[in-house]
Amino acid sequence: MKKVVKIEEIRTAFKMRYPDVDDDEFSIEYSGFIHEHPLTAIGVVLISSIVLGTSDINRLAEFTRYDKRFLRAISANMEKSLLWNNGKYHCTGWSSGNLLPRNEQEDSEFWDHIRIAEGSCWTADANSLASEDASSIFWDVKRVN
Repeated sequence: MKKVVKIEEIRTAFKMRYPDVDDDEFSIEYSGFIHEHPLTAIGVVLISSIVLGTSDINRLAEFTRYDKRFLRAISANMEKSLLWNNGKYHCTGWSSGNLLPRNEQEDSEFWDHIRIAEGSCWTADANSLASEDASSIFWDVKRVN
């Protein structure tokens, strides 16, 4: 029987593997309260896409509880770089069946995917260099909420 992974397990595993990403002081200064960094949230979305076996915005929103505008920006960037295609996440370079990357090479590729999802870089075969700024959308949503 396949183990059901919960969103909090993903967040906890990400924060344990990458403890230096979140910056409470910065989030207080920027948004007025402590919350995760946009890159943490993007990483959680990418892992959630694998766990759920889909890149469907509605399913990801229900599972992660992130704003759909944020998820649509990630989706647009991932689709333009051909990493999300036909509802699936093509992540064989870093996902070896574990929840998170296991080594330096997989870490490097995972963080490339996070930057692609953020909109700050693209794959070599991207069908467009236009991108959505997922981090700005994340910050804007936090300031409103």
